[in-house]
Formats: sequence, C-alpha cells, structure tokens
Amino acid sequence: MSATSSVYVDARWTELQGQRDLAWDLDAITNRREAIAFLQRFENRLCIYSGYVEKLYSNYSFVVPQADHGDITILPDEQAWHDTFHDIPPNAVEPTGIHILPGETMGHAGLYLKIPSANRLVASKELPFQDGLRLLIEHYRAKGEYFLPVLIKGDLREYEARMPSLHLHRIVTSRLGHCSKLAIHAIEGAIADHLLGLFRQG
Repeated sequence: MSATSSVYVDARWTELQGQRDLAWDLDAITNRREAIAFLQRFENRLCIYSGYVEKLYSNYSFVVPQADHGDITILPDEQAWHDTFHDIPPNAVEPTGIHILPGETMGHAGLYLKIPSANRLVASKELPFQDGLRLLIEHYRAKGEYFLPVLIKGDLREYEARMPSLHLHRIVTSRLGHCSKLAIHAIEGAIADHLLGLFRQG
C-alpha cells in the first residue's frame, strides 16, 4: 500500500471514529449495566447501519466506557473491508416497529420478538425469538423479499418495566437500484449469516 493510500485510509478511520453516528447514548437508559449486557449479546450478530457515511458494517465491536457514564461506541474492524458495504442511502433503511426483548419482560427466559400487526387495532404478537424470526422470514418471502434487519443509532431503548429492548430497522433492496446484483447478494448473505448465528444463540 502506498504512503498516500495509507494516509487516506488512516484519515477515513479517524473520521469514522470521530463522527457521532456510531456512538450510542445510554443516558436515557435507567439500568445502564443491564442495557450494556443486553446489547453485547448482539455484537456481530446484527449488522449496524450508519446513515452519516451510508455504510453497513457486519464486522465490528462495541467499545464500552469503563466509567458509569459515556456512550457505547461501535468500532468497525478496519482489517475487514470486505465486511463493510458502501453507498446505502438512508431511504433504503426503514423502521420495522419490531423489537427484540429479554424474555424476562414476559416472565420467560431467552429472547422474544414483539411484532406489530399490520392492523393497528390488532394487538402485536410477542413470540420466542426463533418462532418470531421464522414468521418474519415467511412473511417477507411471501412478498418476494428477504427480511434484512439492521440496527442504527437510537435502536437501544427501554421497554416496559425499564427493561432494555432493541428496535429493528431493515434494508429495502428495491431502493438499492444503483448497486450491482452482486453487491446486493453480498449484503443479503452477510445479514443472513448474522441472523443464523443469532438464531442458534437465541
């Protein structure tokens, strides 16, 4: 690698670490320690999207401050450029209304998915993670799509009884018309690999 390109790469990573889209504020979370432990279960299990740089990261780590305050920072693996997907505009990422919850919120063990109904008058479904994920995969496949969940800044929230939860966004590939099919397949494959790991863990 030439000195010029090395300087460029270092500058890009410095910029990335300095921008705030990958720093998640925990000040609004009541039980900080519990929220951090919950979030760490998903490290490299869900891809992270940054609208600031229009990139999707599938290989990263959470940097947790030692003190009892400060943000969690998401640090992409700078050696894993093949695990970073570029040129994903914010309009290709939309909220789903789906939340991942600790089962303790419902008196159960493991992870649960809270899936809103398409009809606002019908109550949402709260299902064990694997069952909920199967349902979502089938629902999107029936529409000719893949369910491609990702996290963005702000998705770590409090749920009832001050329990942490993760709200899911999703990639809408029909809005990636500027990307090659190969690039889209790579995104789909990376998210599927992560979901498989989370499915086995959940």
